[in-house]
Amino acid sequence: MPYYDEPYATAWYDEDADAVVGELTEFTDGEAFRTYMEALIDAIEDTGTDTILADTSEFDSALTEEDQVWSVRDWAPRAEEAGLEHMAMVMPEAVVAEMSVDSIVEMADDSLNRELFDDFEAAKAWARER
Repeated sequence: MPYYDEPYATAWYDEDADAVVGELTEFTDGEAFRTYMEALIDAIEDTGTDTILADTSEFDSALTEEDQVWSVRDWAPRAEEAGLEHMAMVMPEAVVAEMSVDSIVEMADDSLNRELFDDFEAAKAWARER
């Protein structure tokens, strides 16, 4: 069942991995980005999983600094409160997008277990084994 389905991002529950999969593929910012991120929290609450597979491998842009800070300071604490404990992050191929993800990971000061991967199948295998 899709929790979010727009041309730039999708979110669904992967039963095999017992994880919410969020796929960000095109540039988005502000309200649209935040609506997508809120859908991830809704999916966590709905499914009872504690894991997100964040696939940004096709993402080719940088997130705005404002959205990066919001992700760390606003979204992450609420995601943890909803039950999120583990996040597998599939890194973007585009260098500018990778720098954006790296910045978020460096800013994070929460207790989420974040693991970085180069491909989706490796991230999914990690989720199944955790």
